[in-house]
Amino acid sequence: MNSRLLAQASYLLLLLLQPVWHALLPPPMGAGNWLLATAATLPLLFPLKGVLRGSLRSMTWAGYLVMLYIIIGIMEAWSNPPQRIPALIQVALVAVFVGSVLGFSRAERQNR
Repeated sequence: MNSRLLAQASYLLLLLLQPVWHALLPPPMGAGNWLLATAATLPLLFPLKGVLRGSLRSMTWAGYLVMLYIIIGIMEAWSNPPQRIPALIQVALVAVFVGSVLGFSRAERQNR
């Protein structure tokens, strides 16, 4: 799979995971809180247009942004056993996104 498409897919899945995990999953696996879901989803919407267009600059900034999500995912996986599965899914999605952005940036650099 193309690294750009993999980055876009993992970013969209990370965006989709936030309301599912924080609002739709019943407690204790989720928080059942729409305010928390909104707060977790909104920052991911800022670079979304550029990520979908395949802008390297937007993907790079989104890579910086998702570092917050990997920290939260690791923290939740470590300290909150009922929410370990969605937290580890979040960590995996962030890792795939960052790795894909690295691959995409290398391919873009070689095309220049």
